[in-house]
Amino acid sequence: MGRIGLLLLSMCFAMQAMAAGEATVGGTKVYYNAYMSDFLSPEIAAKYKLERSKQLGGLNINLDTAGKKVASTVKGTVRVEGEKKARPLTFKQVIDDKGAIDYFAQFPVNQPATFIFDIELKVNGETKSIDYSQEVAPL
Repeated sequence: MGRIGLLLLSMCFAMQAMAAGEATVGGTKVYYNAYMSDFLSPEIAAKYKLERSKQLGGLNINLDTAGKKVASTVKGTVRVEGEKKARPLTFKQVIDDKGAIDYFAQFPVNQPATFIFDIELKVNGETKSIDYSQEVAPL
C-alpha cells in the first residue's frame, strides 16, 4: 500500500476515534464509541467472545468514578439515520485482568452510514439517557 493509502487509512481510524463521546451521570463519567468489529485484534475478540466481521459494528461503553471503573445496567437501541425502526442492542459486560469494566454490543453494518444510538444507563440508582450519532463504515 502506498503512502497515500496509509494516510487515508490512518485518517479513517482517527475519524472513528474522534467520534467517541463522553457524558456524566452524577459523578460518573461515561465514555462511548462505535467502531467496526474487525478493528478488534483476533486475540481480544477471542478473549472476550466478540465476533470480528466486516459486516458488524461494535459499541463500547465504560464508566469511571474518581479513577475507578464502575458497573452499570446498560440498555439501548440502534438505527440507521433516516430509518424509523430501531433495533435493540444486547450488551455484554466484560471485565479485564485489571478490573476495568466495559460493555460491548454488536450491530449489523452493510454500508457506510450514520447510526443513531439511544442508550440508557443506571448508575448508583440514577438513570441517564444518552442519544448520539456516529458514522460507522466498513474499511
